[in-house]
Amino acid sequence: MTQSILFGKEFFTVRPESTALIVIDMQNAFVHEEGVYQSPGAREMIPRMERLIAFAREHGMPVVWTQSDHSAPYGGILLRKFPPIRDDNVLWKDDASFRLYPDMPQPLPHEHRVVKHKYDAFFETDLDAILRNSGVDTLIIAGTATNVCCESTARSAFFRDYNVAFPSDCNATFDDAMQDASLKTIDMFFGRVMSLEELLTEMAELLPAAGRAGA
Repeated sequence: MTQSILFGKEFFTVRPESTALIVIDMQNAFVHEEGVYQSPGAREMIPRMERLIAFAREHGMPVVWTQSDHSAPYGGILLRKFPPIRDDNVLWKDDASFRLYPDMPQPLPHEHRVVKHKYDAFFETDLDAILRNSGVDTLIIAGTATNVCCESTARSAFFRDYNVAFPSDCNATFDDAMQDASLKTIDMFFGRVMSLEELLTEMAELLPAAGRAGA
């Protein structure tokens, strides 16, 4: 029996009219060259992120931006596990490390911003309500770090019966081994992993003819 039959890897299509883009934690702590938790490849993938964000905006897809705030007391156990968070205010809301990396697209006034205190963007936030009220059943998850906040959010979305599309070249983490393991896990158990090009092509083919011409 083939793996595709065992795991149903292509069990949904990414339809722009019912899909939202979740941009996970593109913050200075993870993206800036001096970021304490810099993810190799995060800056390199920004041109691809720009294409993905532009497509979503052009075709009326909701774009939601998340940021991690681990300041006391919200950081909880993270304050104990990670000394830079505890001692240097890294990823505290008033610190520069919390801010979105400036050299990339920024949220538009109407786009939702979700501040989260754990890896999972659904945990104790309004994200699920935002998506349900927008008629969304499919999420594109992109950002940092692949195997931490991005994967945690993908798992949580799957548990809530959202389809999860995970562009492999629009997610970055700390080393190749972590990246490869996370992508394999998500693709087999929690969603569909594909390249940005594959994702954009699939969505463009499902647009009405007028929209497809401009995709």
